[in-house]
Amino acid sequence: MKLVELHTKADQLSGSYYLGYLVYQSADAATLISLDDDANAGGVLVINNQDILTSVDESPSLAYCQHLIDEGKSTDPFALMPLNQELLKTPLTSLSAASQAALEKDLVVNITLTSGIVYTGIIALAGPTEIQLKQIGDDYELDPLCLVIPLSAISSLELNAPLNKLWKKYQAVKEQFAGQNPYGLVELYLDWMDDARFGSCLLGLVLDQSDQFLLFESLNDYGQLESICLVNREDVVHESVNSAAIDFSSFLVAYNQKNEIFDPGHLGKLAQSLDHVPTAREVIEKAGKQLVSVDDYELAGENLGYVTAVDEEAFTIEDPESGQEVSHLFENVCALDLASTELEKMREFLAAQNQ
Repeated sequence: MKLVELHTKADQLSGSYYLGYLVYQSADAATLISLDDDANAGGVLVINNQDILTSVDESPSLAYCQHLIDEGKSTDPFALMPLNQELLKTPLTSLSAASQAALEKDLVVNITLTSGIVYTGIIALAGPTEIQLKQIGDDYELDPLCLVIPLSAISSLELNAPLNKLWKKYQAVKEQFAGQNPYGLVELYLDWMDDARFGSCLLGLVLDQSDQFLLFESLNDYGQLESICLVNREDVVHESVNSAAIDFSSFLVAYNQKNEIFDPGHLGKLAQSLDHVPTAREVIEKAGKQLVSVDDYELAGENLGYVTAVDEEAFTIEDPESGQEVSHLFENVCALDLASTELEKMREFLAAQNQ
C-alpha cells in the first residue's frame, strides 16, 4: 500500500488534508486506511474522486509520517486495524458501498460534505442516492430525528474512527460517569482576544497552583495526557466541573488508563519532579535550545519556537521553519507548555526534514 496525502475541495478553507495508506482507487472513490498526525492508525476513509484536488507523494507531512514509521513509532493504540481489515474484505469502492457497510455493522461515521460541514452519527438508512443519519450532538446523545444527506453532497465518509469507536463503548457505561467526575477534571475557559478561540476551553486536571499560575494537565480529544502547562489565572474567565464533555472525558481517561495509553508521551514524570509552580519567566529563561510553545492573549493560535531573547517585560521566539521572530509580553502569556506531545511532534518533524 502506498502512503499518500490527499487534498480535497471540501478542505480548502480549513487547509487540512488526509494522510494514509491508499488501499485502492476505483472510478468513484479513493479508499484509505487513515493515519493521524502521529502516524497512528485511524479508520477507513472513502473519498469521493470528484472532490479530490491533488494526490501528493512527497511532502513535509509525509516525510514526518515515514520517519515515525521507520522509527517504529507508528502504532494502533485504539486497536482499529482488525475491524479495518474486516471492512476492507468487501471492496468499499464507492460512498454507497461504504454507507451500506456502516449500516450493516452499526458503525458511527464521520461524513464531510463538499461544503466542508462535518456530521457524526449512525446511518439509519442507506439508499442508492441518499442516506439518513442520526447525529451525535454536543451532549454526546444520539438525535432520534434523521438528517437526509444526498450522496452527491458527500466529500468523504470515515468508518471506525477512534473517537467514534470509543463513543460506542461509552454508551454501555455512561450512567457510571454521569455527574461523577471521578478524576477531578475541569474545563478552563480563557479570555482569548482571538474570536476563533474565545468560547473554547482547556480540559484536564489542576495539579497545583501559585498566586499567578495553575499547573495543569491538559487532555487531548481522546482523553490522553497532551501537555503539562502553566495557565495564567488572570485569564481564566470561567470554570466548569460538571458537563457532558467531562462525563465523556472521564470515561476516556478510565479507558486509556486501563489500556495503558493515557500518557503516550510520558509527560507525567515532569509534573512529579516539580517542587513548585514555576513562573513563565523561569520556564523561558531555562529553555535554552529547547522548543517552547506559548499561547498569547493577543496572538492567534499556538506560537512555537526557540527563545532568542529575554528582557524584563518580554521574550522573543523564532519559528523553527520560517525563521520569523515574534515577541511576547510576559503579561500576555495565557498558557505555556512545560512539556507536550506537540513539542515532541515538532522535534520529530524537524528531525524528519533534516534526514
